[in-house]
Amino acid sequence: MAEFIVGNSLRKLAREHRFLQSLLWRLDYAFVWLLVWLARRLPVDAASRYGDRLGTWIGPKLKRKTAIYRANLAVAFPELDDKALDELVKKSWGQAGRVLAEYPHLDTILTEEGRIVIEIREPITTFDNPGQPCVIVSAHQSNWEVACSAMAKMGIPNASLYSPPTNPLLDRLLLESRQALNCQLLPRDNSARLLMRALKEGRTAAMVMDRRVDEGKPIRFFGHDKSSTILPAKLALKNDCELVPVQVERLQDARYRVIFHPPVRPTNPAADETAQAIDMIQQIHTQFESWIRERPADWFCSKRLWPKNTVPTKPEVSGPDADIDSYAA
Repeated sequence: MAEFIVGNSLRKLAREHRFLQSLLWRLDYAFVWLLVWLARRLPVDAASRYGDRLGTWIGPKLKRKTAIYRANLAVAFPELDDKALDELVKKSWGQAGRVLAEYPHLDTILTEEGRIVIEIREPITTFDNPGQPCVIVSAHQSNWEVACSAMAKMGIPNASLYSPPTNPLLDRLLLESRQALNCQLLPRDNSARLLMRALKEGRTAAMVMDRRVDEGKPIRFFGHDKSSTILPAKLALKNDCELVPVQVERLQDARYRVIFHPPVRPTNPAADETAQAIDMIQQIHTQFESWIRERPADWFCSKRLWPKNTVPTKPEVSGPDADIDSYAA
């Protein structure tokens, strides 16, 4: 979520003057509260569609965020021409709007029959014995919050990492809705210690990890190095538990398929721990690429992933296979 929404053009001034910062935070809170209040009064599927329309209308007006969105998608999909790229950005903002409008309905998504379809590609110990934890990783796709709901339906106690918005008023607002996820929510600060404790207490550790982490390791992502955390792999290795990628697919409106993919294991178990962790996270990112290519509009990439000077690598295409408009479908 943007640092400031209503007063985004004043963000530099607001960082220097606490009164203005507080005022803009309150305006943003009132704005988002109204949107969520309206969504709460709609049936869950209607709320999701309302969010889609809202996102496609408001999102492109956030010029800075839209520029970052477009830059990320240009690197990930260098074959797209400008028109197809603009259409994809617009559709992606619509999906982001759906996520916001679904926050007040997370309890319905969890409890209503048929809202979440769970697919397990390879059983692991945690699924049969929830007290034996694993490490779950996912990407910002569809509504990533639903992964926690799926674990709740399976009876798996989990501690999930989240990034609090800069605005503390919005943080409290979203946390109220997130209570319906039935999980322990851990802020990203001191995350390694908190997640390690959760694993030792028998809770599965979960995090969304397709964003850039400045203190991370360079991992190839869509053909370019992205500074990425290797914490999930290190946690799995240190605690001798599985590292499981989880994919969330939107079926229609607020109905989802949550896929638990086979655990990721190091290619060379004889390598040192850091080398094993980097290898495992590279495997995870390769899976993320595949998921995102299948459903590019479902990817929420509003944070800059690569350096500003990253140049998309244009593929050589010709003939009928050069039609790339399907990416914006």
